[in-house]
Formats: sequence, structure tokens, C-alpha cells
Amino acid sequence: MKLKSIAALLGLATSLASDGFCDGTLRASAELAALQQDFPVLARLLTAETPWEQAPADLARALFSRPPRLAQGNAAYPLLFQDQRERDGWPGEKVFDQVAYESEFYVFDRVRPVIRLHVGRPLLFNMQHGRVEARAASRRGVGRFPFLDAAVIPPLLARLDGIAKSLERFGARRRPGEHAHVAEYALPNGLIMTVTNFTGSTNGSPYVEIALTPSEPVRRFEGAQTPAFPGAEGAGRFALGGRGGKVFVVTSLEDYLPAPRAGRSEGTYGQPSEYALTLGEGNWRPYVDALGTPRPGQGRPRLPAVEALPAEPVIRGTLREAIEAEGPRYVVFAVSGDIRLKADLVIEHPYITIAGQSAPGEGVQIRNWGLRVRTHDVILRHLRLRVGEIKGPGELRRVLGEQTHALDLSGINLIVDHCEAAYANDQIVNFYGAVQRQAVTLQWSYLYGGPTKSTHEKGNHSMTTAGDGWGWVSVHHTLIAHTERRNPRVDMLHYDFRNNVVYNFLGTGYGSDNDGRRINYVGNVLKKGPNSTDPVTAAFSGTGAWWQAYSEDNRLPPDFEGVFEAPAGVVLSRPHAFAPVTTDPAAEAFRRVLAEGGATKPVRDRITAYVAQTARDGTGFIPGTPDDWPDGGFARYAPARAPADQTGNGIPDTWETAHGLNPATSRAIDRDLDARYDNLEVYLNSL
Repeated sequence: MKLKSIAALLGLATSLASDGFCDGTLRASAELAALQQDFPVLARLLTAETPWEQAPADLARALFSRPPRLAQGNAAYPLLFQDQRERDGWPGEKVFDQVAYESEFYVFDRVRPVIRLHVGRPLLFNMQHGRVEARAASRRGVGRFPFLDAAVIPPLLARLDGIAKSLERFGARRRPGEHAHVAEYALPNGLIMTVTNFTGSTNGSPYVEIALTPSEPVRRFEGAQTPAFPGAEGAGRFALGGRGGKVFVVTSLEDYLPAPRAGRSEGTYGQPSEYALTLGEGNWRPYVDALGTPRPGQGRPRLPAVEALPAEPVIRGTLREAIEAEGPRYVVFAVSGDIRLKADLVIEHPYITIAGQSAPGEGVQIRNWGLRVRTHDVILRHLRLRVGEIKGPGELRRVLGEQTHALDLSGINLIVDHCEAAYANDQIVNFYGAVQRQAVTLQWSYLYGGPTKSTHEKGNHSMTTAGDGWGWVSVHHTLIAHTERRNPRVDMLHYDFRNNVVYNFLGTGYGSDNDGRRINYVGNVLKKGPNSTDPVTAAFSGTGAWWQAYSEDNRLPPDFEGVFEAPAGVVLSRPHAFAPVTTDPAAEAFRRVLAEGGATKPVRDRITAYVAQTARDGTGFIPGTPDDWPDGGFARYAPARAPADQTGNGIPDTWETAHGLNPATSRAIDRDLDARYDNLEVYLNSL
């Protein structure tokens, strides 16, 4: 019996070691002393007591050679700490004989925190990062950081690999891997180190990412963070929105120009394309690229002049006034009908909830321009963003060279739920922008109607969605319909594409050549429609050996050869770790997305119903312009009055009375009904 007990203890010790467990002897070891000199951040993390349970700011101060700045979030609820080499003269974090140009600590999800160190030249985050313009800029030395010599990378990788070997007696080991450019190590103190070598990828310079994460979810924080609303899932599910803030009631459908609208002089030339050559003599000029190479198959189109417009005074009670305010805020609607914008709406101040479901009657429809989010903690629900050809004022139409997006998302803790985006003549939805660090969810939404007769300077630019940058994007239970290409386009991001329906497409998903994206492609349905004539045979394609892809339970057209068209070694047998999403079987997802998705509150309008029905029946078509669709592509709403709300707190008096609140005294931000949600949130979530 005693021998069995000893054997059991030995087995437990072996198990703990295999999971990266360590005891106090590591602190006094020669191996740790060497790491303290060569890789200080890792050495401190290996010996910190329950590091992931510490307050994020305290851990950041303890780990890094100087306290990193809080890049997103606030002191009470930090999201991302970040520092960069040469900022204020700082040399960067030491990693053996290299320095990390950037260090990041993501804590928006306390259960799954991530530390990243980037060794190499900063990646070029934009949709053009594989183009000759980017390469030309790099050759000229544009940017703050020099290229590394590629010769430094192999010895750096060898030294990182040597960490696990040197710490073997403390339970460290290299985990079995599938990808040639990725190495994963289980280290003491419940730590996983993942090293990804992007050298040679599209981004153009020697480059290594080192990610440090807990080996298991941090159980202490499971259930501790409040979802944006019941049913919020994915990377952006913890958005705070306007919780605890002021209530803005939209009482006017009008809009105003918040800043002068730029004009354009005659004789400006646009981006190069094959389309320019079709415009006729005198309407284009030859194209020579940034490296000095003539491109006879492309030209630059001559663009018509555009009149500049002055800024206009603020109009009280408008959606724009509420969006441009600062501080936590809720936006609810007391009007129904069209909001015809005069410029893009831009959310630059965090902590906002825009609740389209609160509108009376049939709701609101936002037209002419789109919505751009350039901050963190934003909740958008039940909004219809239908752009079209009109730019205003009045019925003034766009001309060649005027591009539009319906929705741009860039930031951490962003969630878009039951929204619609349509009729933009560039991508309809984008996951990129000034912030470039994202944790975003797009769920239960509809993206559709990319026009083929657009004013994009490259001509037909019927595109659905594109994303790039560092971060995590969840797209689930969403319909993508009647748009030709970029279904979706993904560069660099961790991207979880799950339980979506893609209908009546020409092209499917892809990314830039040799890009390093990481994709889960799970439970999706791709269905061809009347316009699906291109000979595509995969749901997602990409060249190069740097990206990583996982798929499961997808329903594809019978002539498809598989989910991925990719080089050997790219497709993995295990999914990428990601924020949880309740996953349906693909067939059930198809039914639910068409029955329950889109802006369904206060009602599902005629256009939403039309798009869902075409996907169900296999009918419909990609529009040249919105005019080609029923009702010209836009719903028409009868005027409606909002219910009585004597305090203006956004909650109807009748609802307050029915739920035991006093309509004369109750406040939107009190928590009489739910300890986690404001009274106004409880009301909005009940709709």
C-alpha cells in the first residue's frame, strides 16, 4: 500500500511537470539567472505568484522594463497595455541579443490574457501591405525602425527553443506541432510560449512574434465579466457600451456636417486599375508604379471635380450629436424613418450603446453614408446602415472616385448585433482603421448588396468585408449575400468565422499573398446563386506557408474541392483558441440565420425579408445599384410616435410601471432589476 502511494505521488509529479508545473527551486536556479539576463520579461513571468490573477496594471509594472501605457480602456477596466521601442528614448524589451520593437498585454478577456512581443520591423498594417507601394516605401527606409538582417532570425529561434531544453528539469517541454513556422512550449508556472516566425511573409522583413499565455483559462475570472447583453458572444462580448452613462434621446431625423466636406479639383487622377483603360482617350493616363516600372495593363482614371462644403451648426436631438458627445452614453430613438446623413458618423469617444431596437414604429434606416468606430467599448444593435449612391445634400449623387463603406470597426470590445450593412461601393464592412488592435464581434447580422455599377475609381468594386491588424475578430450567425468578392478578406488577424451563410457570390474568402492570418472556419454554409458563375472551388484560399487554418462541419457547393485552397502544412487538425461562441450544426445555422438574423427589432422590414427569402429560395441577384432591388433597395416607414417617457430616461412609463419602477423617479442607470445591468439595459434587452 505504501509503495502504491509513492508511485501515485511520483505519477502526480510527472503529470504536473508535463503541464509546466514548477516548484520554488526555479527561483534559485542558474537557468533562471541566465534568463534574467537574456529574456527578463519571461524570467519575471516564470516566477511571479499567480501572475494572471494579479491586477493587470500591477502585473504590467512588474513584468516590463518600464510601465507600458494604457492604450485602450481605463484604470478600472483596462483592455490593452502597449509600449514601443524608441518611444521617449526607450530601447525596447530585451530578447536575447535582439530587442522587441513592441510589447503588448491584452487583458480585455481576463480568462484568456495574452502578452505579445514583436521582434523585427513593424508590420505594415493596411490593405496594401503586399503592394509595390509598400515595398517601395520600405526600400526608401520610410518608418522609424530599420530592417533586421534575416540572418539574425535562425539563431534567435534556436535560443528561444533552448529555453524549454534548459528548463526541462522544471517540467518545460516543446509541444508537438503541425505548422513549420510555429513552435509552442509548455513552461513552468502554467505558461505557454508560442513563437511564430513570419520572416519572408508579405510584411516584408525578418519578424518573429512571441506570445505568452496561461496554459489553461484563468478560472478565477470565469463569469466575473459582464457580457455586453445576454447573448453577446465572441471576441467583443465584454463591451461596456454606455453602462452607467447619460441618455441621449434621438428626436430628430436630421443631420448636419460636423466639419467641412473636402472638395476635389478638376484633373485629379485616381488609383490605377484596368478599368481606367475603358474610359476613353483623355480620361486616363499611363501608370508607372512606385518602383518605376511601367504597367501597360493599367491606367489612372481622371476624376471629376467635387465641390467643397462648409461645416454646419450642431442640430440638437440628432443621432450625430449623441455620437459625437463624450463620456458613457446610451442612444435611444423617439423617431422612426430615414436618417439621411451628410457625412460618415464617426465614433471616436468610447463607452456608447446605440439601441436601434428602441425606435418606435418600424425603426430607423441610416442612409447616404456609413458609420466608423475608432475607439473601444461600443455596442451597436438593430441598426440598418444602407448607404447607396446619394451623398447629399438633397439628392446629390456620388461621382467617380468617391468610395464608401457602411461600417468600419477598429478597437477592442466592439460588438455589432442584429445589424445590417448594405450598398457601400468599397467593402461593406471593415475590421481595420486607426486603432489596429481589435477585439470585435459581428453577430446575427446581414451584409448584402455590393453594387456592381459603383463610383469606386477602380470601377466595379462589389466587396463584402476586409480586415487586417493585430487582434481577434468573431463573425458568427451572419448572412453575406449578393456581393461579388471578399467573402471575406482577412490579413494578419485571428479570425473566427462560424455559423455564417454566404450566398450568391462570385469569389469566396482569401487574404494577401504570403500573409500570416489565423482562421477557424466552422459550421458555415456556402450556397451558390444566380450570379455564382466564377470557377472557384474552395471557401477560402491563400498562398504562402505562413497562415494557419482550421475547418469543421461546413456545407459547400457540390463542385467545391474543399474548404481551403492552401499549401501543404497550413491546414491544422486543432482549432485556434478563441472566445467562446455557441455553435450550431451547419444546417441548423442556415435555418436560424435566415429566420432570426438581421435587424429584427422593432420589426423586420421589407428589405431584410427580401434578402433572407432570396437566400432561402436560391433567387435574387447582385444589384448594379440599389435601384435594381424592390422599393429601390430602401424600406419606407410610416411616421410613429414614441411611448410616453416623462423623465426622458429612455424607458417607457408603461414598462416601468409593469416592472415595479416609479416612472416619475426611476433612473436609467439604477440597478433595481438586475445587479449587473442598468435599468435601461434591462429594458433594451427585453425588446
